[in-house]
Amino acid sequence: MQCYYLVVGGGPAGATVARILAREGREVVLLERDLKGSKPCGGGIPSTAFTELEIPLQIPHRQVQSLRIVSPSGRNLRIDLEGGSLITVRREDLDRYLRELSTREGAEVLEGTLLDLERGKGEVTSTVILNNGRRINIKSRYLIGADGVNSRVRRLLGLGPVRSVYTISTRVAHPDGESCEFWFGNHHARRFYSWVFPSVGFLSVGTGTMTPREAGLLLKRFLQKRGLHPLNALKRGYRIPIWQEGPLVVDRILLVGDAAGQVMPFTYEGLYYAMTSAVLAAEALIKERPSLYTRLWRKRFYSRFRFMGLLAERFLKRDSSIERLFDIFQRPPVQKASMRLWLHKDHTRGALLSYINLFRKMLI
Repeated sequence: MQCYYLVVGGGPAGATVARILAREGREVVLLERDLKGSKPCGGGIPSTAFTELEIPLQIPHRQVQSLRIVSPSGRNLRIDLEGGSLITVRREDLDRYLRELSTREGAEVLEGTLLDLERGKGEVTSTVILNNGRRINIKSRYLIGADGVNSRVRRLLGLGPVRSVYTISTRVAHPDGESCEFWFGNHHARRFYSWVFPSVGFLSVGTGTMTPREAGLLLKRFLQKRGLHPLNALKRGYRIPIWQEGPLVVDRILLVGDAAGQVMPFTYEGLYYAMTSAVLAAEALIKERPSLYTRLWRKRFYSRFRFMGLLAERFLKRDSSIERLFDIFQRPPVQKASMRLWLHKDHTRGALLSYINLFRKMLI
């Protein structure tokens, strides 16, 4: 089998890059291991992202208009989302819909698993086993690895695994929640936060830690603290990348989304950055300049990721430092600057510099 682009991984990053590339009229094959799978995820995306990425909002969703932030000592901060909202979706709905958009543009979707790849002159040969048991070889001019934090493409390239934090979540039957809640404190979250996100028909509730062995205990503590009761005993764990600088392009192979660790430090927002990184990868491939992807990504995101990484390193280790950060976020100018970057996705250099200046004295 031959195609111009082979995309490995049918989540938001893979489906987005497949949709854009297929629109250009080239042969695109999108390989997804499990078309019925559902990744544990809060499913939050700023409303502005749907316009920016040209994604019609035609799936079940909740529209959240405020945030609630709770410090380790129990102090509360409510932030109303002006000029936008947070859209929460079920990941199974989002992934399926994005794949449908790619097929409308002409992409072919296969259900199967990448076994091996071989880089040759001018092409990549991928060995794939389809879910019906058939083994095939796919020759492509380019390959895009969008196969998540456990990326097989990374392993086959000889790259190390993506650093990660471990999260555990469950669903709670309380669909009337109005705010997305972020709870900080080492009692129930380690260098991360616990969350309560309204979703379609349930609340997504979870927490994160650097030590997977304690994840179940931390979630139990948070549920008790918040006074919530799960729908059932099912709890789902998943690793979320901790961003660190690394290769995005190896010859004719590009990495996007979780496979490239493209999750914003501190906030651990992944969906938006997976999809926008896919757009940049597609732009480079359409121009037949794969190395351009790295330059585009660094220009747009590197400084932001690096600064947010510094904030996480400085403030998330201890409850006392989280309390100091909470004091800062009570200031209206800080809230306004944060919303400019996070909610409105202002990519101008001035927006970032204004934000950095608010924290400069605390980071020196």
